[in-house]
Amino acid sequence: MNIYINLATLIINIFAIIMVYTIIKKLDKKEILIFIATSFAIMYILVSIIYWISGFGIDSSIHKESKNFVIFLFVPINIILTIPYSAVQYMKFRKKKIKRDELSKKITIAGTVLIIVLILEGFYFKKIQKNIGTITDSLSTNNEEQSNNVVENEEVINNVNETIDKNFENSKYSNAQNVESSNTQNTIYGNTQNTENND
Repeated sequence: MNIYINLATLIINIFAIIMVYTIIKKLDKKEILIFIATSFAIMYILVSIIYWISGFGIDSSIHKESKNFVIFLFVPINIILTIPYSAVQYMKFRKKKIKRDELSKKITIAGTVLIIVLILEGFYFKKIQKNIGTITDSLSTNNEEQSNNVVENEEVINNVNETIDKNFENSKYSNAQNVESSNTQNTIYGNTQNTENND
């Protein structure tokens, strides 16, 4: 399962990079690299902050375990939602199709959309962590119940074995008594016959 999740995350990241690259591919290679790296770095910081805030009231171990999965999944998703639009407006500005003021307005729109998305993701991140906590508690309870059942079964088996051992010992003792009694009776009977013969 982890392999498929990691593969899906990798595919989404690659798709986000390709999507941004196709828009800004006419820039110099250095500018392309800076644009993509800066976009991912800023988005990583923003998602990390939102995830950190969503962890308030959540068990620290669960918060840490799900951190990498959530961040590396939602960084490219947010890139896809906001950066291509910003990149298109930036390329229009580079080609002098729009003015700086218009570029600023459109970037502000993209930023507003991103803020709304991040707020919604914050609630979703908390829900994810709570669900993980619920599953973890359920598994822990099941394991504890199974352990208790094992202990109870062992006690029952031990009791059965003790009963069998006691019955076996009693049987041996009873058989020994019967043999001894039989030998005693035979001895008495033999002595009685000898006395009769002597008479």
